Amino acid sequence: MQATTVLIVEQDVLVRHPLAEYLRECGYRVMEATQHDEARECLEGGKHCIEVALIDVGGATGSGFALSAWIRSNYPTVKTMLGATVGKVLALAGDLCEEGPQAAKKLNYRPVLDHIRQLLATRKPPKITSRDTRAG
Repeated sequence: MQATTVLIVEQDVLVRHPLAEYLRECGYRVMEATQHDEARECLEGGKHCIEVALIDVGGATGSGFALSAWIRSNYPTVKTMLGATVGKVLALAGDLCEEGPQAAKKLNYRPVLDHIRQLLATRKPPKITSRDTRAG
């Protein structure tokens, strides 16, 4: 049985890399993209059948919502998850107070893994399309 492929779209290497390594240790094949254009190339390349895309809500090159909508329109069998890191949320919250963010927490990726498993459990068998039959 072939490993499930997960695409992580996150500009911050300090966020993307540990999450990718964690998912690899759990048996997933992981592709990494720093920008939305790279994510599109991963999907359009057809080399791996991406089943789940983890997308940073903001991102430096545009809204994660827009990328998620594009994926759903062009690759409806790919499950998408939008998220933001604790650090980004705290940085934004820091703008609201004089002292800035005070919390420093160890990241727990278990909820991400559980959500990926839940998404995959509800998926329908993929339909074969001309896009899937390209030589690659």
